[in-house]
Amino acid sequence: MGMDLRIWSAPDQLKILAGSYPLSSLLDERYREMRTIYSALRDRGFSIISWSQSRPAGPLDIAVRELRELLSNHHEHTGNGVILIGHSRGGLVGRKYLEGHPEGMRVLITIASPHHGTTLARWSAYLSPLASLGRSLVAGSDSEFGRAVKRIAGFLQSEGLKEMLPDSSLIASFGNQRPEGVRCVSMGGTSPDLIRVGGISLLEAFSKVLPDRAAPEELRPGLGDGLVSAASAVLPFAHRHVDFPLNHVSLLFDGKAKEELLAEIEAFYP
Repeated sequence: MGMDLRIWSAPDQLKILAGSYPLSSLLDERYREMRTIYSALRDRGFSIISWSQSRPAGPLDIAVRELRELLSNHHEHTGNGVILIGHSRGGLVGRKYLEGHPEGMRVLITIASPHHGTTLARWSAYLSPLASLGRSLVAGSDSEFGRAVKRIAGFLQSEGLKEMLPDSSLIASFGNQRPEGVRCVSMGGTSPDLIRVGGISLLEAFSKVLPDRAAPEELRPGLGDGLVSAASAVLPFAHRHVDFPLNHVSLLFDGKAKEELLAEIEAFYP
């Protein structure tokens, strides 16, 4: 959706889809304060690092290499161990990093991460021809709309999205062995009410017009957050998993969700 490190540190300044829409367009009034756990941990004196991946729609291993380099260059912040907190695909980046570099790791927290993939990635195969057409139609355009279409088309045809398929080689490559000495927590959402137009939840409405067997869990109330199913958000070796009646984005801003995460971290770092 075109997000970067500001999703954590300055969400009120972030615009999604090539800078076309403010992030607040995905949030209802309850979350307009727009403060994530990043701010809460900073206020408590933790050293916080976030980064924008150079290829957010590229292969996951590139992001893992970036994370390794980032942490190796910031030893002054990691003397008491490392807490990795990842949202969505970022949780998979943290999980894959942990598999190869458990030393120094203390806590892994994943929020709405598709540990078992997301069936919505399959829809990219159906939408890809339309994306190619859209990209060709705006090829010479530098307008806001043109940039948004190009970014969406690039995402739908990206390797990063293909890796999110439940039967992808990436999902199959993850181990289920809990690293010794690392506290692991996962969180999921059960409200697909992610995108609204005129008071109508588009994703929920879409799931209702599909036959019951065809409606993906990601879009069904009580089963998904609009992009990831609650079942897929469960980290297999988590010490604890908790679901909230929230969508994929509001999980970052909800007060109760943040309280849960803070309690987990402060129990480890009293």
